[in-house]
Amino acid sequence: MKSIIILFLAACTSVLAQSNMRAITLDEYAKVKALSLKSVEKHTYIREKGYVFDRPEGADGLFEFNLNDGIERKIYLYKISEGAAMNGIGTLAVFSAQGKQIKVYIPNQLAPKEVWNQYMSDLKVGNTMANGFAVCVAYMLSQLKTESTPDSTSAEVKDPNDFCFSAETFVNLADGSEKQISSITEGEMLSGIFQGKVTKIETHKGRFTLTRLLIKPHGQAWVSAKVRDGLIALEATAKHPLLTLTGRKKINQLQVGDWVFVRDAVSGRFVTAEISVIQHAVRTVTHVYNLRTESGTYETESIIALDKN
Repeated sequence: MKSIIILFLAACTSVLAQSNMRAITLDEYAKVKALSLKSVEKHTYIREKGYVFDRPEGADGLFEFNLNDGIERKIYLYKISEGAAMNGIGTLAVFSAQGKQIKVYIPNQLAPKEVWNQYMSDLKVGNTMANGFAVCVAYMLSQLKTESTPDSTSAEVKDPNDFCFSAETFVNLADGSEKQISSITEGEMLSGIFQGKVTKIETHKGRFTLTRLLIKPHGQAWVSAKVRDGLIALEATAKHPLLTLTGRKKINQLQVGDWVFVRDAVSGRFVTAEISVIQHAVRTVTHVYNLRTESGTYETESIIALDKN
């Protein structure tokens, strides 16, 4: 009986949360983005010109990053409400590094297309303003399940064999070397947004159809032998997730023009890269491999991949 009551209350809370959401206009979007929020590192609850900015305590409201360059980066995440009814109109991410702050307003699912277009433009502009901004925001988005990033996969039948890479896919190790995924062993330390050990290796046998992505880094000099005509090739099964500019996306959700992240072979930084070509069913293989890691993120062909769950 107790479990039934809990489920009922959870359902009521979900309905209430949705009923208290509303769409934001493009004018409001600009107004919220222009507001000056002082001492975000200290204040978790801020009222400013009719809006309430509420930052959850703990890991849900603060993300910290170490990208191996010694620069401290943080993202403070605030839920935004407006009016007496406390209508939720989205989320505000405040990126902070080296005394610079960049604000990004993240719309909720009710926002109109022009607001989402402006949001995408703001992410790309922010990418030019501070090294590490885009990859940190993208990783934060990949970890969230908010009204602006609904879990659209909950109704899918999950096939564990469909989240994998082919045997010859190269994985980047923390010491700067690389190995084919079929040669990786448990306990090896991998590079990624955060370095982490391999905790489990999953091997599947059968017939698996691969999708090939051809990816072009944005304005970077590459020295990798795997680059041909300025493009990096990555092959995987359809549902393996990559880190994109807007967070976590499975390969079968990607479109030409989407941005992913690659480690630059010269500077070692994570840079944006654009999907130029998507080739479906390019070939079939009999063995595929998946990694489980401590950090939940690693690099395949220097492209940032995420653990499947």
